[in-house]
Amino acid sequence: MSSLLAHVKVVEGQEQKFEELQKELYKQSHANEDCIIRYEHYRGREKNSYYSLLVYPTYLDFLIKHQISKHHEEAGAQFGGVIESLDLEWLDPIENAAPVGITEMQELPENAPELAKEYIETYPAVVQKWWFDLREK
Repeated sequence: MSSLLAHVKVVEGQEQKFEELQKELYKQSHANEDCIIRYEHYRGREKNSYYSLLVYPTYLDFLIKHQISKHHEEAGAQFGGVIESLDLEWLDPIENAAPVGITEMQELPENAPELAKEYIETYPAVVQKWWFDLREK
């Protein structure tokens, strides 16, 4: 599995544009990706703060079927000047307290697209060492 919480800070005055772009990306992702478990967007407590929750069956599903997809790349080109900061926090579900599997990083296959090779460096699934001792064996 691959679970991710994106913390997004939007540029002041760009909230409406950001939300419209997220709505379109949500629609396109759900229409074009056959592997989404969770892909949702939320407003946060702090002004101009947003969160996106993503859960995919595997890290490679997230990377190849979502992150480097045509619809995501096209949407990403429109976010210029809209996003002030982005922090990706990888999550590890607590067994029997979340309906998804543990987050794991995977290696790219040799025939992976070049963009995937670039993005695996930018968006690696960061698995925390302290999680291992708490995971059920």
